[in-house]
Amino acid sequence: MRKTYLDYMKALGAVLVILAHSISTYSETFKLVPRPVGIVGNLCYAVNASVFFVIAGYLCHSQKVLPFYGKKITKILVPFAAFSLLKIAYTVLLNNSYAHSDTLSGILQDAFLYGRLYWFPYTLFIIFITAPLFWPTSGKKDNVRLYASVAAAVAFAVLNEYLSLTGKENSILILQVNNICKYMPFFLMGVIFAHVDPKKLEGLLSKHIPVKLIVSAVLVIFSGYYLVRGLPTGDEVRVMWEQPFHVRLLMALPLMYIVYGVSKLLPDNIKWLSLTGKRSLQILLFDSIFRTILYTVLAKFFEHQLWMIPVVMVSSIALTVLACEVIKKVPVVRNLVGI
Repeated sequence: MRKTYLDYMKALGAVLVILAHSISTYSETFKLVPRPVGIVGNLCYAVNASVFFVIAGYLCHSQKVLPFYGKKITKILVPFAAFSLLKIAYTVLLNNSYAHSDTLSGILQDAFLYGRLYWFPYTLFIIFITAPLFWPTSGKKDNVRLYASVAAAVAFAVLNEYLSLTGKENSILILQVNNICKYMPFFLMGVIFAHVDPKKLEGLLSKHIPVKLIVSAVLVIFSGYYLVRGLPTGDEVRVMWEQPFHVRLLMALPLMYIVYGVSKLLPDNIKWLSLTGKRSLQILLFDSIFRTILYTVLAKFFEHQLWMIPVVMVSSIALTVLACEVIKKVPVVRNLVGI
């Protein structure tokens, strides 16, 4: 039985991703945002991708390996390739706004060897390749895989701590190794949760949700302002990426609980939120396209104002969901988009 709150969590995660992107684009393209808005963008970056990797790890379960890989190729790798080629065609034929290289070979290498155009599905797919090593099974092997998951999570966390403290966190760009190091601990966190009895896990997390939400919110607000103390206004939008891994981890945990707690408290019949969760990958893929178009159109008719940020966020998500409802009726396109 599909758990509605997981769809809600993915929907809220998608909202946070698009909100962070909208704030960053506005701040970098038009003008610096006020400090509270910058802090919101900064906090969004602390949790938005992490929550997807935790859910991905949690939903991993023992199954036949080849069909599992086939599904991930169809649902993740094919859309990644299709959208990357779309951006490459746009770059070559119309505008170089997505280019990181001056040559076609460089653009192709950047897209498919380094995964820069769409790092999230690229990283997620590579991490999924390792999933059979860790997912829960029955019998004695389950304990071995649980211990392996814990050991690997600690090892990746220590590695990323070292890389972040020494300024080498983004030094291994090939095959998205840098982001694999960043997000493998979160994926394995989800895998570890999957090894626990679901009733016990949900009982622990769901007990006294309102109280835990208040505590988490206080921690997040205090930490958010503490991190940007002394910084000029506007510089806090991406300051999260300058923090050591343990700081980002500690920031992500209460934020992820807020996403979980809110999702659990919401009623199960919010269809638009559930649909947004089911289309979360497509939302992340379409966003850079729709966001660019929306800001360009708005800038032609209005002065740059903060109301553009939520309008672009909501519009980008709504346009993607509507586009997917149309695309799913066209088999070839549907397969390319991963629906």
